[in-house]
Amino acid sequence: MQSFLGSPCPYCGEKFAEGDDIVVCPECGTPHHRDCYKEHSACANEDKHGENFEWKSPVIPGIHKQEKPAAEHSGTVVCSHCGSENPGDVRYCFHCGAPLSVKQPEPEDAMPSYEEFQRERERIFTESFNASSFDGISPKEAAIFVRSNVGYFLPRFAAFSKGVKFDTNFSAFIFSYFYLFYRKMYGLGMAVFTATMILSIPTFLLDFQMLQEQYVEAGLLSQVIWNVPHQEALAIYSIVANLLIWIMRIALMMFTNRLYYSKAVSAVKKAREVLADRDENTISDYFRKKGGTSMVLPIIFGILAFAASFVLAWFIVNSEFFIMPDMTKFL
Repeated sequence: MQSFLGSPCPYCGEKFAEGDDIVVCPECGTPHHRDCYKEHSACANEDKHGENFEWKSPVIPGIHKQEKPAAEHSGTVVCSHCGSENPGDVRYCFHCGAPLSVKQPEPEDAMPSYEEFQRERERIFTESFNASSFDGISPKEAAIFVRSNVGYFLPRFAAFSKGVKFDTNFSAFIFSYFYLFYRKMYGLGMAVFTATMILSIPTFLLDFQMLQEQYVEAGLLSQVIWNVPHQEALAIYSIVANLLIWIMRIALMMFTNRLYYSKAVSAVKKAREVLADRDENTISDYFRKKGGTSMVLPIIFGILAFAASFVLAWFIVNSEFFIMPDMTKFL
């Protein structure tokens, strides 16, 4: 109890001496004689607890080190001054009065408010970039064009404006032309879609041959409808074509963000020329059409890809070699 020697007890006024039995308020750290605390049945500074009051002694030199939670007891804190264990929800050591500086964990499900989100977005606009513009367009203009996922794209735009050549985009790698259509990169999306379809022809033909053979074994076809020619050569072509598809996906992963940045810069500069005398709402509507995202084409091409399997099934079922299974045995 050397920390309290010479300090007065707030209840009786007598200074603490060597050998005194002292207790400490776990809320504000005020020391008391044990008998005084029992007689008063509360802390002498209880009326100040709502003001975040902290007792400080002029005889305590320095500041205690930050406390560390006890490894063996998840709900306790070890005081670095005296080594005593204390409950994890108190601010001062029960035994010596040293402050227990333990940061309480935040709730895992805590979500930022809309105002906090807006402040963070504004911070991205104004504080995150050393460049005043991205190749001639402002961060705010880029954000209006991008619209969604602004926090992801603007730091990358800033990097591109400083000379960075490429950046990774795993969504483009996974979803390929679907992602390009989603980001309204229609020209590149159609090019990637066409190349993917052409490169998929050898694999499609081999899969069609295998499907026919499986149907024959299952008794749904009396014989193969059409033997795919040059199957050995197609197998080699299929391997090469699939390799090229993977290379194309990797290229999309590495360069889609850079291409999207170029599209944004070009669209904003063109909008300045076309909408030079228009009001801000008209400009925002223009960017809403040219920029942002769209789910229309990704859904359309998703439906087309899904419908392709039904076209193949229709071709097989309507073949003269297809055998309708007898369903009466299941009735």
